[in-house]
Amino acid sequence: MEVKITETTDAVIIKLEGELKLGSEAIEFQEAIRDCVEKNKRNVIVDLSAVRFISSWGIGMLIHGYTTAQNRGTSFKLAAVPNMINETFKKIKVDNIFTQFNSVEEALKS
Repeated sequence: MEVKITETTDAVIIKLEGELKLGSEAIEFQEAIRDCVEKNKRNVIVDLSAVRFISSWGIGMLIHGYTTAQNRGTSFKLAAVPNMINETFKKIKVDNIFTQFNSVEEALKS
């Protein structure tokens, strides 16, 4: 998994690429969320457009990020979730936890 971070005035966009399995990139992901909260950004947007696979560990990482952001008053949004990943979310009943948008641009406008 590769993590790319972009900041806007009131959001941090975290683009995840590849396969969300075990990896040290989770530390980078969590640090990006923590930085977002500390900088008083209103939104964390996770771009999943380039994710090919997600394991239970990857789902746990997203849930942890969601909880961290929400507990500190920051919105946590998923953008461009591939159908295969969304089907996995539905099968394990976590699709209703995350606010999802078709694109990063839509998430930024919300």
